Amino acid sequence: MDVSLAHIDIGTHTPGETMIYFYYIASFITLVLAIYACYLLIKLKKQKASLASSKSDFELKEHDKVASVVDSISSISKAMQQEQCPTIEGCIRLKVLIDQLRLDDLSRKPFEVFYTVYDKTSHIPTHEAWGKLEKRQKMAYTLEMNKIEVEHQEEIKKAVDTTVEKFSKAKEPLYTNIGSS
Repeated sequence: MDVSLAHIDIGTHTPGETMIYFYYIASFITLVLAIYACYLLIKLKKQKASLASSKSDFELKEHDKVASVVDSISSISKAMQQEQCPTIEGCIRLKVLIDQLRLDDLSRKPFEVFYTVYDKTSHIPTHEAWGKLEKRQKMAYTLEMNKIEVEHQEEIKKAVDTTVEKFSKAKEPLYTNIGSS
C-alpha cells in the first residue's frame, strides 16, 4: 500500500482565509480565557465572603469571651469587697483572669498586687494537692497566706476597689484602656 501525501493540498488557502481561521482560533482562546477568569473571580468572591464570615464569627466569639472574663472579674472583685471570697484565692483568680485580657503593662499596673500575691503563693499546693496535705502542712501554708494577706492588705483593698470600678462599668472593654485613668 503506497501512501502518498501528494493529494493533500495544504497551500490552497488564500492569506485572507488563513487570517479568518487565525481570528476564529484566537477568539475561541480568548473566550475560554474569559470564562476561566470569570470562574476565578466568582471563586475569589466566595472566598472573601467566607473569610469575612469567619472573621465576624471569630470576633463575636472573642467579644463574648472577653465579656465573660470581665463579668467574672467584676463578680470576684465584688465578692472580695463583701468578704465573701477569701482574699488570697480572689487575688489568684483575678490575676489569672486579668492575664486573659492581655493588658499592656501600663493598664495592668493598678492590679500589680494580684501578681505579687500570685507569685508569693505559687508554691502552695491547691485543689487535690491541698487535700492530700497533712494538717500541720496546711496550718503552715495558711499562716504564710495570712502573713501575705496582712502584708498587702491595703494594696489589695485599693486594687479590688479599682477592679470593681473599672470592670463593673466595662461593657465593651478596650484592652489598653481598662487600667488607665
